[in-house]
Amino acid sequence: MSVSKNKKLNVAVAISSFFPSIGGAQVTAHNLASYLVDQNHNVIMIISWKNWKKIRNKKISYTIIPMLPGHQSLIGKRFIGRIYTFVMEKYLYFLQKKYKFDVWQSFGTYPMGISLSKFLHKKNITHIMRTVGYDIQKNADVDYGYRFDNKKEKLITEWSSKCTKAIALSESVIKDLLDIGVKKNQIEIIPCGVDLDRFNSLQPDVNIVREKYNLPKNKFLFICVGRNHPKKGFSYLIDAFNELRINNKLEGKHLVIIGDRVKKLQKKVINLKLSKDITLIEELGMEKNDDYNVPSKSLIELYKSSNACVFPSLIETFAMINIEAMASSIPVISTDAPGCKESIIDNFDGILSKPADIKDLSKKLHEVSSSSKLREKLIKNGMNTVINKYDWKVIGQQFENLYHKEISKKEFIY
Repeated sequence: MSVSKNKKLNVAVAISSFFPSIGGAQVTAHNLASYLVDQNHNVIMIISWKNWKKIRNKKISYTIIPMLPGHQSLIGKRFIGRIYTFVMEKYLYFLQKKYKFDVWQSFGTYPMGISLSKFLHKKNITHIMRTVGYDIQKNADVDYGYRFDNKKEKLITEWSSKCTKAIALSESVIKDLLDIGVKKNQIEIIPCGVDLDRFNSLQPDVNIVREKYNLPKNKFLFICVGRNHPKKGFSYLIDAFNELRINNKLEGKHLVIIGDRVKKLQKKVINLKLSKDITLIEELGMEKNDDYNVPSKSLIELYKSSNACVFPSLIETFAMINIEAMASSIPVISTDAPGCKESIIDNFDGILSKPADIKDLSKKLHEVSSSSKLREKLIKNGMNTVINKYDWKVIGQQFENLYHKEISKKEFIY
């Protein structure tokens, strides 16, 4: 069956954790749904019951409906799990019959991806599964990954390969997908993207923004964004700043770390006597008048009021922060770690440091802050990288093309 690329598609976008929680997966799901609506496709966003109750009355460009309650906690249970799976499949059948979805786009192998695979595989309906990070990657050093749980690992391995296509955000994720049984010809690489028009539309007054957050106006400001988890490397970033102080290179520099639970780093900052040099700001969240545009206006303004971005993560599926920094016209320092290195060509559109290497990161921080010529090169090339590879006009088209290609291979059974 041939499907015209001009055909109006009915698309289900399914994600367990959604707004008001904010992370890379939530941002991508929202941007994807918004892009598809702009292209005149019909989009239904299916989210957890808990998240749906919180945002069901919010104005969003696409329709939001809930998944059955207990989705995360009951799936995989020995007895009640079987009953829940039976009821779930009846619910999914009802949704498919009502909305006649051409394609289901799930986020996360567990629990959403495997739940849908059990139903959609039998019905021969196109199912595109996008990984999110903790659902697929494993790192014992920082206790990261669902797959250390044997029950979840079994479910993920059994059902993930039943999807039509699995999206890897970067080359680094391909080996993880192969490890859970997904075949190489099932894998497509589609990275994260940014809404460049939104970034370009915001031109904040730097002094006003810095004053608002009590940040020094006359210092070189590094910004770091993300939830406080050992894999993000925030602890050794603070050590790298302390290394600058030890080597008498800290003068004129300041660091702001923004994200969920970053205040837990306060004790370390105090112990190293860096309170005047490092500011910790808890997650900004979305603003009431932001209409669920993400990142928030406040975060973009903080990016643009900074001189450089540093993202010292030890493992990612894709380092969203790197391309947000590029879109904000500031240079970015990241790491030569899985999911981070793929978005940067070292010393061209960004700088790569050795993961968890305090001295190397400290050296890179000083190099970027000391050379305006280097910064100008990174900013110019970084913006070109975003325009050509990571703008949502580019990323959205990749999703859309994939849908049309895979739908054309399927015969629908309702």
